[in-house]
Amino acid sequence: NSLSVGSSGAVMGLFGAKLSEVFCRACESKKTAQGRIGHEVRMEQLSGVLCSVLIVGLFSFIPYVDWAAHLGGLLGGQIVGMVIFSSTIKSLFWCLFWALYGLLGTGIGFSMAVMYLYTNVQPEEELRDVCGYYQQFFEDYECNCQLKDNWDGWHWNWSGNNYDANSASNSNSQD
Repeated sequence: NSLSVGSSGAVMGLFGAKLSEVFCRACESKKTAQGRIGHEVRMEQLSGVLCSVLIVGLFSFIPYVDWAAHLGGLLGGQIVGMVIFSSTIKSLFWCLFWALYGLLGTGIGFSMAVMYLYTNVQPEEELRDVCGYYQQFFEDYECNCQLKDNWDGWHWNWSGNNYDANSASNSNSQD
């Protein structure tokens, strides 16, 4: 149960988006010379992307490499890529179908990720006090936080001023 950070999930997202582009453009006409050349180029791109996905997929099983980030990046890139590249499909039905698939997949995936983060991931206790955390590592760190310990008495208004509910005085007033 840990969070990981790295760029390989984002790279897999790019591969997923490229797979979506090749998928959406695969049905283009091959009747003309330009269409045949375009089809051959897309098939070469497909083989290159599949080879890259396979290599990164094999590296996913090395210790300390996050296979879930690789898989999530690939699926996320593919779904978002469908939203982006479905407009190249000539048939209106399939264009709308794959765009809707991409939009729904993106919405569902994003909501599931946010729900997971809010329900299953707890920040470490030492990170709750950000100023104290930084003061552990930097002796000359001066905390300039504007946050109050008790948020119940503070309200935000749209003019940008914080008002204390107990004293009803403007905390940002200038004398």
